[in-house]
Amino acid sequence: MADVEKILRLVAEGALTAEEADEILAATRDSTADAPTDKAERARHLRIEVSDAGKRVVNLRVPLNIANWASGFLPGLSDQDADRIRGAIASGVRGTILDIDDDDGSRVLITSE
Repeated sequence: MADVEKILRLVAEGALTAEEADEILAATRDSTADAPTDKAERARHLRIEVSDAGKRVVNLRVPLNIANWASGFLPGLSDQDADRIRGAIASGVRGTILDIDDDDGSRVLITSE
């Protein structure tokens, strides 16, 4: 998992493109201990939760094949965050991808399941 986080950080910093990260993750996937080796262990869905002033306004579960394409169309999502999501989708690792909290109680949480 640490390698995936490093690669995603490089994408977020603009040092790697999502495509470059995808190639690296694909090449290292089989040799990485934390990477899912069984197809059943790989993430299959992306969960998007949005809260506004503490009230949940979006709770959406999307299949990964659609989520990868749709990540470029989420309003208010920076290119870096979209690249981070695409990189996490490509890796197949389950867990939190993006967690943004505002002072007013608004939150965006994107996880792979």
